[in-house]
Amino acid sequence: MSEQRASFPKSSELKEYVLLLDRDGVINEPKPDDYVKSPEEFLFCKGAIKAIETFQHYFDKIVIVTNQQGIGRELMTEKDLQNVHLKMYDGLRASNLPYFDLTCYAPYLRSENHAWRKPQTGMVDYVQSILSFGRTKYLVCGDSPGDMQLGRNVGAFCVNIANPQFEVSDFDLRFDSLSDFAHFITQN
Repeated sequence: MSEQRASFPKSSELKEYVLLLDRDGVINEPKPDDYVKSPEEFLFCKGAIKAIETFQHYFDKIVIVTNQQGIGRELMTEKDLQNVHLKMYDGLRASNLPYFDLTCYAPYLRSENHAWRKPQTGMVDYVQSILSFGRTKYLVCGDSPGDMQLGRNVGAFCVNIANPQFEVSDFDLRFDSLSDFAHFITQN
């Protein structure tokens, strides 16, 4: 399934963009009403590694931006999250792919309304400062309304990956999977 509401940049223009990727439900299988708290629970979505490889050919930079409220709820530790991310990186390395340019996470509770927690822009502000580039173009790819609102807040093109857990109505382009989005890019 693909649904488009705004004009997607030409593939040749994507090197001007930083791809901001959500993790749960986009790169890895979601755990409905729960959190991926250990490496054993982290499972790549079908076709996600191949999709990431495709993105590395098209985008200037690829950054993970993920809310991780499970830390704030004390259901997991930051060390647990690091171990989950190590498994993700090991999966990329096993496919001879470089790691993401940066991985950012917000361990804060939704009720805190912290500047780093999506849809707030703190993680993107940090990305811009740490990667030392000026004003840039962003493309946000995620499965939740918060991901799409983050995109709107930073003036990004918003790609929604359909997830039955969320009702998302504000997006520019929608796909069933990250793999479908990557295929679209190669055909664009």
